[in-house]
Amino acid sequence: MPNQDRHSDWTGWEVDLSTRQSTHAYTKYKPFRQATSTTAATLLTCAKGEIATNWVSNPRIEATDISMFTATGSAISRDTGQQSIGTASLLANPANSAAGEGWYWESPKLPFSAKPQYISVQLEHRGASASGAVKLEIRDAAGTTVLATSGSSDLATSWTRVTASYSIPASTASAAYRLYLTTQAQHNINFYSDKLMFEAREDTTDVSTYVDGDFGLNHEWTGTVNASTSIKRPDMTQIRGIKVTNESSTGAEIVYVSLDITATSSVGIPVGAGEAFETQFPIAFSNKVSVVAAQGTPTVRGVIWGV
Repeated sequence: MPNQDRHSDWTGWEVDLSTRQSTHAYTKYKPFRQATSTTAATLLTCAKGEIATNWVSNPRIEATDISMFTATGSAISRDTGQQSIGTASLLANPANSAAGEGWYWESPKLPFSAKPQYISVQLEHRGASASGAVKLEIRDAAGTTVLATSGSSDLATSWTRVTASYSIPASTASAAYRLYLTTQAQHNINFYSDKLMFEAREDTTDVSTYVDGDFGLNHEWTGTVNASTSIKRPDMTQIRGIKVTNESSTGAEIVYVSLDITATSSVGIPVGAGEAFETQFPIAFSNKVSVVAAQGTPTVRGVIWGV
C-alpha cells in the first residue's frame, strides 16, 4: 500500500532530539579524501551495518602465546612463514597416525538461556601443499560429540575460508563449546590456520564477517591487543558534524555539499576552491553526505562525525 502521509503530519517528519541525545558525545567518525566530479558522489551512507563479536583472544596468531589452542594428534606452533592477515598463522603438523589430527579451541561457558542461542565459527586454512583435506567442527566441551561441521575442505596453497554454525536449544544448561580443525582422513600434510572467529548470538545462525580489533573503524579489542576478545560496533547511524575542505586552486571548481539528499548546485552548500565548510554546532541527519563539483575533478578532504 502506498505511503499516505499528509501535510498535517509534518511534526512526525522532524527529528526532535531528547536532552540525552542532543548532548551525546560523538562516538564515530569517517575521514575522507577523494576526487569529486560533475556526477554526484556519496561520501557516507548512514547504516548500522554488521555488529559482531569474536571470542577468540588471539584470532590472527599475532601474540606469541598460543596456549589457548590445544593440539590433538599433532604438533602445533606459531609460524611466520604463512599468513592470511598480519604476520603469523597457526601451524599444525599431523602425526599421520589417524584421521582427526589437528587442534581445538574451547570457548568460555555460554550461560543458560530460556531461548535458543546460536554459535558460529570460522577460519581460513592453507596447506603446505595442495593435498589432503581438513574439516572445521563445533563440538561439545568433552570433544566427543560433533554438533556442526563445515564438511571436508581440500587443502590448497592459498587461503580458504570455512564456516559452521549450531543452534543451542532453549533451556540448555550452561556449557562451553569447542572449535576443532582436524584432518578429514589420515595424512601428513602440514596446514596453517588464520582469522579464527567464534561468535555467540541470540538472533541468527548467520556467520558474520571476520572481526578483530585491528580491522578498521568501529573495531576494538576488549583488552590487550591480540590477546583479548574483539567487537565490531555499529557504524554511523546519525551525522552530527562535518568538515569539508576543497583542495582545488581553480576558482570555478566549486564543490556543493548536501546532507540527506543528492547534491546539486541548487540544493548543495557551496564550498569554493581553497575554502572549507564546517558545522559549528551539532546537527542531526540520518541518510547521507553527497558532493558534486561545478566543473573539473577537485579533491575534497575532511571528516564526518556522528553516533
